[in-house]
Amino acid sequence: MLECQNCHHDVLCRFRILEKYQRFWLDLDQDVLFSSGVSQSLRVISERWSEQIEGNVGLRTINERINRREPLIRQMQKTVFPTSPTVVQLDGIWVTVQSQGEKVKPDRRKRQRKQRTGKKIVILVALGFWENGTREILDWQIAASEEHTQWEGLLKRLWTREVRPEKGLRMIVRDGCGGLEEAVALVYGKSVLDQRCVFHKLKNVGDKVRSELKGEEKREKRKQMMKQAKTIYQAPNVLQAKQHLQEWSEQWREEAPKAVATLERDFEQTLVYYELDTVPQEWIRTTSLLERTNRELRRKFRQVVTFGSQIGAQVAVYLQVQRLHARWTHASWWQVSHDLIFEMGNINP
Repeated sequence: MLECQNCHHDVLCRFRILEKYQRFWLDLDQDVLFSSGVSQSLRVISERWSEQIEGNVGLRTINERINRREPLIRQMQKTVFPTSPTVVQLDGIWVTVQSQGEKVKPDRRKRQRKQRTGKKIVILVALGFWENGTREILDWQIAASEEHTQWEGLLKRLWTREVRPEKGLRMIVRDGCGGLEEAVALVYGKSVLDQRCVFHKLKNVGDKVRSELKGEEKREKRKQMMKQAKTIYQAPNVLQAKQHLQEWSEQWREEAPKAVATLERDFEQTLVYYELDTVPQEWIRTTSLLERTNRELRRKFRQVVTFGSQIGAQVAVYLQVQRLHARWTHASWWQVSHDLIFEMGNINP
């Protein structure tokens, strides 16, 4: 509503962007995207805007504006990569979403509300690296589990988006999840190198060491055993790595047989990175860089606690992905969040 500053009467006016009865303009849309991307809660955003306009800005109003970006996710997941990344890291991160049942019960303010229950879901994430140093979160998928059927859907979509060996893909790095291993074999077969994450392997060994060498008096022995296990992967070539494993196994097999068996199991799958010497080893030895990326996602998930819908979870991931891409390309997240508003106009002109 406009008011004349002289007579203080209402002025009839038609805006090109702001529709009739709308309370907010693009400044709110950009601010909620920017703030959500830096992990501010809906309540914090609501309190700030309510103070600015001297009126109430509800949580639902803000949440609806954030969730409007959902069409951008569908558009992104159909975009074909001009060149495939050389390396793809794969991992899953577990979160909680809420589902609404039919049972009705009063809330704290005695309002009748349908009962909600929390359910654990997993977000499957694919992080790609190009030889020129570029990295990008290629895609993700909300799934019920990490079974091979769930991973297969994500990998097939990557294949459709030209993440293929003939386009430049040479290696996939993953943890020891059996479902993921089966999915990689089904989609890519033996056309790419399949590297088992060294960090996850050593973590499993460490768990066995702590269970077999218990007590404070064996603390130094545990540290020595794990230090020697790590040096196996610092060998200059595969043959010496296998020789170091044999020496380590002979030394510790009697005291910690389960730990030794854990490291020996599928050991050769953790040495595949020796076959790819054209990219930095930090990209291909472990999924540590993807773990750091997932840490950013977990920070957002901890702030939200539970998502009210899968759309909310999807959009939250999308905004975090866009913010991380802005950081990795040295772009301004404020500018990127501003551009997201106009990208919606390209989808729905």
